Amino acid sequence: MKVTKYNGFKEHAYRLLFPYEDNFQTEAPSLLTILPSGVIENDKKLSAEKERGLIAYTYAQCVDEAVAGKVVDKAESTWKGKPYCDTPFVKKSGMKHTLVQTWPTKINDKFKKEFKITDTNPDVKQFESAAVNEFKACIDELFGKDAVKKVGIKYCHKVTENNFPCYLGKAEALVEYLKDNEAAMQEVGIKELTSDGLGFVATGEDGKGNKIEKPFKMEANTKYVIYKKVGWETMGCCKTKEQFDKEAEFFAKGERVSF
Repeated sequence: MKVTKYNGFKEHAYRLLFPYEDNFQTEAPSLLTILPSGVIENDKKLSAEKERGLIAYTYAQCVDEAVAGKVVDKAESTWKGKPYCDTPFVKKSGMKHTLVQTWPTKINDKFKKEFKITDTNPDVKQFESAAVNEFKACIDELFGKDAVKKVGIKYCHKVTENNFPCYLGKAEALVEYLKDNEAAMQEVGIKELTSDGLGFVATGEDGKGNKIEKPFKMEANTKYVIYKKVGWETMGCCKTKEQFDKEAEFFAKGERVSF
């Protein structure tokens, strides 16, 4: 099995932002962050509070019929027992199902300093119209009709140089490599591998120094990049190689590691 180590990467992060903050006092939408693989990464109630927002990718994403038909199994979610395609995050569109992969963020001073934020679309190539429209529709369904009209969508961009080591390979190969390389796990902010065979628990801290942990699960037979993300939260993370290539590039040629 093949795993390649890189010494970091440059990332152009383009994001859509809905800064709901404390504007919807009577609403408590139930969020699901659904990955293209069908894994639910986040499920939580959203409360009205200053600096709170939802963020999403700026390119259109689709899932197949099998993912769209999966049933939400999160006990505390409003959407429990419903197929993904009956939630605001997955919708039938012609012969395919679109996915809005959205997650919470804090719109604090650090965020505002790092991101260039505009009220209108500054680059239609990077902020795809389909992705923008799908995100708006999702928001209006979550927060109520005309929610987008009330608050607006923001267009955000930042450039980051990530100097932490990172690893590329198929999910199975990455797990096998990390099993016997504790130093590599520490480099990328992984506390432990999970018993399901394709997941891990990431560890790190937020901008206030609070310790955080988060589980990740990878899809079988799929190429991933495992890395330590930097930002308000600095912790272990992973992306499919397909997602990684949309907004990041490795600094130089990687080195194959043996195991």
